[in-house]
Formats: sequence, structure tokens, C-alpha cells
Amino acid sequence: MRYLECGVYRESIEAAIAHTVNFHVFENKSVLVLGASGLIGSFITDCFLYADEKMDAGIMIYAAGRSKERLRNRFGDACEGRLAFIEEDVTVMDTDTPFDYMIHAAGYGHPKAFRETPVEVLLANVIGTYRVLKMAERHSGCRVLYVSSGEAQEEVDHLSVRACYPMGKRTAETLCLSYHQEYGTDVVIARPCHSFGANAAGHDNRAATQFIAAAARGETIEMYSAGEQMRSFSYVADCASGLLSVLTSGENDVVYGISSDESCTVRAFAEFCARHGGSRVEMHLPTGTEQAEASPIKEQIVDNSALKALGWQPACTIEEGIQRSIQILRETGADAQIQ
Repeated sequence: MRYLECGVYRESIEAAIAHTVNFHVFENKSVLVLGASGLIGSFITDCFLYADEKMDAGIMIYAAGRSKERLRNRFGDACEGRLAFIEEDVTVMDTDTPFDYMIHAAGYGHPKAFRETPVEVLLANVIGTYRVLKMAERHSGCRVLYVSSGEAQEEVDHLSVRACYPMGKRTAETLCLSYHQEYGTDVVIARPCHSFGANAAGHDNRAATQFIAAAARGETIEMYSAGEQMRSFSYVADCASGLLSVLTSGENDVVYGISSDESCTVRAFAEFCARHGGSRVEMHLPTGTEQAEASPIKEQIVDNSALKALGWQPACTIEEGIQRSIQILRETGADAQIQ
């Protein structure tokens, strides 16, 4: 689906580019985006496509994912010459193609995957990051961005299956720092908070994605917890501009938190969605599946002070991001794809 044909989505892309510190460094460079069909990876890919189209930036984009069909469905074939698809799992990826920048946003970031495929979740971060760093090692001048998670900052029980995600992210961060220390690899690390947007993949069962899609359809938002967990939330445009700012201007030995200046409870987020979608929130007792997928972290606030020290600022509030997401879903009809 070509989200760039939607006016509200293009405005979000423009805001992300405008708020990226030193976006101009990407001009006439080659960029590999791993996980290009996911929420963050696809939005970043669209940023580069838009910059090529409207700003004549001359960026050669390589979009990598496990399914070339999903990549084609997401971006179409209209960008040939500026966008190349790579069908490959990050855990086995190996190419001699030289890239100026590599963005590792590949992996499984939703609770259903943590429950059903914890091994793959863990390996996408640990082995996948190793593969990316090995490729960068062969190409002097290549800079890598590892997209970690705010969950990496939390203390979790590593002997729980749910820990596959935060522990995988933590281990990958250590691997990045180790590669920089031992081999001089130019790698920077960013930890996004809970990010949301209209361009989430259809299989994404994260609460924020489901709430926004239900609101866009005018359906009741079903909650299977009290929603008392406090979270930093960030609209995908702010997440993307923060990540790209780290890639252009970040330091190797700093871990950058990616978040807006706001936080709220999960229940409040659902209420915002209902308000802007003209729907309502309905509470239910959690099933066994919901209990198994629930995060044990009660409060997760991601500090963005290091990111703001680079000169970055967010473009919109949580409510503004929700409102934009609902508008985009309704204009594109993409809400029907999120189940």
C-alpha cells in the first residue's frame, strides 16, 4: 500500500524529515533498511523515498525483509531505480553490496511473537545484529544504527519466555559496543519507546495498534487489562526523526532514548483513541492468551535528554499522533488490514 498517496501521511513524512538533525547527510548515499515492512522501517523508507521525489536527494534505498511480496505490496514497483528489494532473513543475511548506512530495525516486536516464536525473536536481535555488524566490518565508512527498545532498560526475569525480547535487545546492544571497541565499527544505538502509527503491519497485535485500528473503524476498543501501566508513547514520525538524528549525529558510546515529551497510561491512550475515533472503550477480564502476552513492566519511561542534546525536538503530541493515525487509516482503508 502506497501510504505516500495520502495527504496526512505525507505531512507526517515532511515533519519527520524537517525534525531530523542533519538529514542532508543522506544525500547521494546508499541506505539499507532492514525490517522495511514494519512500522518503523517502512516509515523511514518512505522518508527516503519522499526525499528523493521532492528534494532530489539522490538516495539509493535498499529495503530488506523476509518477504519480497510484502515489500512490493507495501511500496509498489513505481520506485524502481531508487528502491531495491532484498528478500532475506536478517539472521542469515550476507551481501557484499557496499552501503553508506545500515538501519537494523528487523525483528519481531509484538506480543504474539514473544509467545509463539520466542527463539526467532531472540535470534533476530542477537544473530541478526551479528550479521549486520559483520557486513559493516567489510565496508570502511559504513555507519550502523541498531534499533533497540525501551524495554532494554528494564530489569526483567531472564528465565521467563517473555524476556526473549528485552534480553535479546540488551545482548545486541552489548554486541554493538563490543564491535566498536574491538573492530572500530561505527555503530550507534537507539531505544525507541512505545511507537505507533497508521502504517503498522497487519499482523501487529500490540495494544496501541489495535486501539487505533478499532477507533478508525468506529468499533468498540476492547481492553483486557486495567491499563494502569505508564508508558512513554511516540508517534512514528517522531520516532523516525529521532532514530535518523541518532544515525546522522549520534556518538558511538551513548545509548539514545527515543520518546516524545509525554507519557500516559495504556488506559488513557485507549481513551484518546476512542475520543478521536468516535468510539468507546470496553473493559474485559484477561484470557489466558492476554495474560501470557502481557508485559510485567508497570512503568516504562524513556529518557530523551541525550537525543534532545543533539538538537532534536518532537513534532507532535500523543493525541495529535493518534488523530493523524486514525485519519490516515480512514483515508487509505488500511484499518481493514489490521486484525
